[in-house]
Amino acid sequence: MITVHDRTATTFTTTGLGVLDREIINPIVTEELGGEFSLTFTYPADDPSATHLVVENIVAAPVPGLEQHQGFRISEVVTTLDGMLEVSAFHVFYDLAANLIADTYVVNKTAKGALTQILGAANTKHGFTATSSDTVTRASARIVRMPIAAALMDAGEDNTFAARWGGEITRNNWLIHHTPMRGANHGVVIRDRKNLTGFESSIDFSTVATRILPVGYDGLLLPELYVDSPKLGDYVVPRIRVIRYGQVKAITDKDNPREGELPLDQAHSELRRLAAAEFSARHVDEPSGSYKVRFVDLATTREYADLARLETVEIGDTVTVRHTDLGIALTARVVAYEYNPLTLQYISVELGSTARKFTSVTRQVKTAINTAVAASDAAGFALASADGKNTNHYGSIQPAKAKLGDTWFRQNGEQVEIWIYRPTDTGQPGWIALATDLNHAQLGAELDAARTQVGHALLAAQNAQNAADAVATQMASAQVEIDQAKTAAAGATQLAQDAHDIAVTSDGRITVAVVDPSVADAAGRPEGALWQVRVDGVIARQYILTNNQWEQTPVGAAMIGPKAISQAHIADAAIGTAHIADAAITDAKISSLSATKITSGYLAAGRIAAGSITSDKLTIASGFITTAMIANAAITDAKVGSLSASKITTGTLSAARIAAGSITSDKLTIANGFIQSVMIKDAAVTSAKIASLDAGKITTGTLSAARIGARSITADKLAANAIQVGLAGWTQSIRITPYQIAWYNGSTLEGTISSSGMKFWYGTRYIGEMARRAHKDKPDVQGVVNQVAYQGDYVAWTYQTVSGGTYYTCLTLDPKGRFYGKAGIHLGADLRTNGYKFYTTGSRYVTLQDCTLTGKGTYAGWASSNGLAKIVFHTYDVMVVTNGSYYNMTRLFDRTKDLMSRMNAILSLLNQGWITSISGTGSNITWRYFSNTGLSAMSTNLA
Repeated sequence: MITVHDRTATTFTTTGLGVLDREIINPIVTEELGGEFSLTFTYPADDPSATHLVVENIVAAPVPGLEQHQGFRISEVVTTLDGMLEVSAFHVFYDLAANLIADTYVVNKTAKGALTQILGAANTKHGFTATSSDTVTRASARIVRMPIAAALMDAGEDNTFAARWGGEITRNNWLIHHTPMRGANHGVVIRDRKNLTGFESSIDFSTVATRILPVGYDGLLLPELYVDSPKLGDYVVPRIRVIRYGQVKAITDKDNPREGELPLDQAHSELRRLAAAEFSARHVDEPSGSYKVRFVDLATTREYADLARLETVEIGDTVTVRHTDLGIALTARVVAYEYNPLTLQYISVELGSTARKFTSVTRQVKTAINTAVAASDAAGFALASADGKNTNHYGSIQPAKAKLGDTWFRQNGEQVEIWIYRPTDTGQPGWIALATDLNHAQLGAELDAARTQVGHALLAAQNAQNAADAVATQMASAQVEIDQAKTAAAGATQLAQDAHDIAVTSDGRITVAVVDPSVADAAGRPEGALWQVRVDGVIARQYILTNNQWEQTPVGAAMIGPKAISQAHIADAAIGTAHIADAAITDAKISSLSATKITSGYLAAGRIAAGSITSDKLTIASGFITTAMIANAAITDAKVGSLSASKITTGTLSAARIAAGSITSDKLTIANGFIQSVMIKDAAVTSAKIASLDAGKITTGTLSAARIGARSITADKLAANAIQVGLAGWTQSIRITPYQIAWYNGSTLEGTISSSGMKFWYGTRYIGEMARRAHKDKPDVQGVVNQVAYQGDYVAWTYQTVSGGTYYTCLTLDPKGRFYGKAGIHLGADLRTNGYKFYTTGSRYVTLQDCTLTGKGTYAGWASSNGLAKIVFHTYDVMVVTNGSYYNMTRLFDRTKDLMSRMNAILSLLNQGWITSISGTGSNITWRYFSNTGLSAMSTNLA
């Protein structure tokens, strides 16, 4: 039963303000594990109970897994045009979304204590209470200016109950119950159904982990580092994941152990147990699977019998899904559902793998806190390195002081970056990244192990007392070990050399060390692995692994820092010509140079001092000075004694150099034809100079009309097409003959007008014509046609909106589809039929008209010939008019679907056994019933 209650109601055991069952349409309760919890439904606005469906009132409905009806506070009511109310409501738990916590600090409390404090810190009083079945987990959280609902369930924030205490919450009206995990495993098993309507599944292998590197508090690691899954061999390579367990702490001070700290061996055992539980309980070594089952769509299928068991599960329950195609069985939890509270049946169920994307975030924030504390403690901390000359710095803050060769292990989130302090490209010292892709936990494990061995060995090999004084705060109880280390100093020194400060990339391809590699160091490393040896922070030499053997290879120039080589010993005559850069020898480098060394090339004129070559240094042979050696215009009148006219063989005398009147007619001889047109001045030839002129000599230009005598051109002088009208600079013309007018583009015909009509061409294509034509079988039936020829494409009526603007098509015949892309008649403007009829091939017709619906208004629709049958298009709905009465098809579909749902509910009850009689009193009641009907639920899909 679904009921509506006043907004102040706190119990829902009565009918409240009214029962909604009779008229409610499509009620759906949606719940997500740790997420949305809501109710939506549709209700007729004209029903009396609709007056109570207002914002903030509460609708109570049954939900799976909870005995009490749950209250959903109305948050939105939308009235549709067809007289329906679409109601949305959220669980009353969301009242806490508007109640704020100003500031509260939960310190080291259990889940129950934390819930009590969080609810008690509300700004406004409320009636919510909370319980928890988790009595083990303790954590702390500072919550400032946060809504209570977010403080309880928002796992995306760092300082919330969901993030710090983990687990899952059940919302039962005003009771909030916390548990490590909702639901149970009742042994429900289904099979993955491919290509089955109503069943969706997806498998994600990216979340698989078959090898775990567990990390405890303060970087606590296992001696063996890893815990392997029993399914390690199911995959080609191990899939490694680092998981932090910040709650696992090892005793650091044996005399003063702190709360929660365990002996080292017990802490290791706890790390192994927790990592193994990731495989056995959380199944992180299996792919993630997600499934969605819609029961309505499956109800009529044969496979429904297998999936029907899902109708008995509750949110949080664990289900086994067998994938026969993959040969695996995955565990999945019910992470969401849609439920019909009227029929008490699931609409859909969503299953999710128990991988991390569907589970709680227990331990996430506790680990983050411990990591932050450890990082804070480690910031600025530096450990003296094994060779005693340089320092290894740790933390996220750049060291304030450093010297060449120092190493900084920079914390960057989950990654540790290695930086070396050495000369940069500018010549000044600075931090240069050596590696940034090393996994924090794995690198830390190997470096910590190496540092431990190196520290003990080399510090023991040196002055033990001085070392003890330097690290007194960390090694107060290690005096016995120091005394023993003195005795074993010789052997420890060699041990230190073997284990000294080795850093290896996660793939084993690059190793940085202070010792040369041994044969044993080749084991497990890939072909081509690189081993670099550092001395005083500088890479001195490097080796490459070839055929499982270490071969020394030159250190490339890129590995030597700028100006890193301050002094070098060069053998006599070691520097050859090729070693000296071009132009590297300057004047300052040359003390003296013999002229005999200049054996090629010449001195440029700029290198000879002006006036440095005197006449006594020159000997000029006869005829040596040629024309090219004499500068232009260098010979003046004063240099010329005499000049024969025969020497002037080129050029001409300018008119200014010829004395006026010095050339007489007896000096001229003009050859026949010598005087060309260009020599005759324009307009110099007058009529008097022309004795006679042949008309054939007039080859260009035209006679103006004034030069042609009136009536002097007779008809016999005109050639065909002689009358032409020039257009566009004579590139187009219109030619007129006694039979047609034609127009051309150059020499290409574009159209003609004749007695047969107006015809058009495009190039050589005949496009079509406008003409008077007759019916081919009825000569007297005459008309005007627009005809598209075989080579034409379309005919269109077009219009223009502004002068000089684009033309738009109004009606277009496009028989080939080349204009619009599809063949047919296309409209380019609205079509107004004005009530005219659309006929079929016979005499039947329909009319597109305005249809008036009583109480609704007037809308467009198609009407039959008598107007009693219509299809009317309402704003949102289709109305069908039959025999003058109209029906809302949306309402009809809703009612039909609701009827089907109710019939399915009846069938469900009948299939449980139809009771025919009940007898007895008190606690002794018996009844008789018919057997199962054998009918299956019908589909409610009306699409």
